[in-house]
Amino acid sequence: MTFLQRRGGPPGGLRSELGFSLIELVITLAVLSIGLAVALPMFRSVIRNTAVSGQTNDLVTALAMARSEAVRRGLQVAVVAASGGSDWSSGWRVVADDNRDGSFAGADEVIQQGPALDPQYHIFARNIAGGSDANIVFNINGAAASAFDINVCYPTGEAIKSRRIQVRASGNVSSFKGTSGSAATTCPAGT
Repeated sequence: MTFLQRRGGPPGGLRSELGFSLIELVITLAVLSIGLAVALPMFRSVIRNTAVSGQTNDLVTALAMARSEAVRRGLQVAVVAASGGSDWSSGWRVVADDNRDGSFAGADEVIQQGPALDPQYHIFARNIAGGSDANIVFNINGAAASAFDINVCYPTGEAIKSRRIQVRASGNVSSFKGTSGSAATTCPAGT
């Protein structure tokens, strides 16, 4: 008596199936879609928080550089808004007053330049003493000509997610989470 086996499978004709069935594939895609729908808004928030934090750090670094350069060079150095007003969203420059005329323009050396921000982000500065909001000037002792409040705004305008930079007349620069108590323009509501 001869026992026959089918080729390519176990005895008795049973074969294991390889791959996924259509139902398994649809269920996997549905679970993946739900996971992405939950994760994407959180990821967007992380990106925005990182951008606001980075912009704050860039401006704090520029302010610290201006202060140290003023002391090192023995002349006034300013961080100047590219817009010439209280809205610093179009960028800023660190400028040494080489010709000592107090204007921070023309032949004065630009030490560093900050880029314009994406249109959904805003930075607003306010001179506490009521002078120009367009430039923060450090003298040869590292002191600021005036105290400033600066708001680095989160795209939705939420004060708690925005950042505040405070420049004291002594020249000390600090940054904080949230903009409560800031004299600078309130962050506009966005999306």
